[in-house]
Amino acid sequence: MLIKRREFLQTTIGAVSTLAIPNFCRVSVNAMADPRPEWTATFEQTLMASDDRELLGIPKSWQCVRQGLHPFSPERTLILPSQAYDDSRQVELAQQIGRRWDDAGASQDSETILRIVQAASILTQVYGVQERTEDWVRRLLVWLFEFYSSVAQDHQWVAPLSWQGHGQEVKTSNGIVDWWLILIPQGVEVSNIDGTRLHTLITPIYTEVGKPRLPVEFWDFMARAIGLQPKVSGGPRSIDTTWLDISHMDRKSACLSINQRIAANLTKMA
Repeated sequence: MLIKRREFLQTTIGAVSTLAIPNFCRVSVNAMADPRPEWTATFEQTLMASDDRELLGIPKSWQCVRQGLHPFSPERTLILPSQAYDDSRQVELAQQIGRRWDDAGASQDSETILRIVQAASILTQVYGVQERTEDWVRRLLVWLFEFYSSVAQDHQWVAPLSWQGHGQEVKTSNGIVDWWLILIPQGVEVSNIDGTRLHTLITPIYTEVGKPRLPVEFWDFMARAIGLQPKVSGGPRSIDTTWLDISHMDRKSACLSINQRIAANLTKMA
């Protein structure tokens, strides 16, 4: 269900007066030293070109981001249900993909595969590319199982790459990137650095023009923005349960919690 844009904007910004937002958002950030990756400048220019100054989840300036308005919104938040077995097509696809991992001698958790199939089925429907569902599932599972599982921690994973393959474009909300929040209240098993079950996934959907040159650019910026603390294999196992708690929230509360966290972190990064 869509929520009223102004209501969410007022809640997210908190103590900042909504009457001050338009003027505040027009302040240029070019005059200050910019520590962000180069690709974010193009992102910002695209955002500021939009005519709708209250478009939910799409800020017009990183100054606004620092006050809490960030591209996480209930409209781009998925809460995966605890039961997905009533969709035979999703179950069949998950089993088919799982068998291929088994045949390769690298068996993976079947529940994790099913959850990714669930998410991909919804995302491809949103973007009108349902025929790509299997490709999107396989792509993200490769990142999750083979290449980037080591960056999962504290019940949370930031996907470093988009779901779609090279040269595949979809129409995002702002012409650059849609950031999706996927909540898995029951959690899934993923090999990671601290042994926690995965409950929260932050994942981008890029247009081709909006893709950063290196995956690490997106991951590094987003990891700092949400406050992930680097962990060393074999080191102390203190667990931040923030993301576990967020996975049990409703869409609006989850986005508000993350947006406030990001606003505080980006203020420190400025």
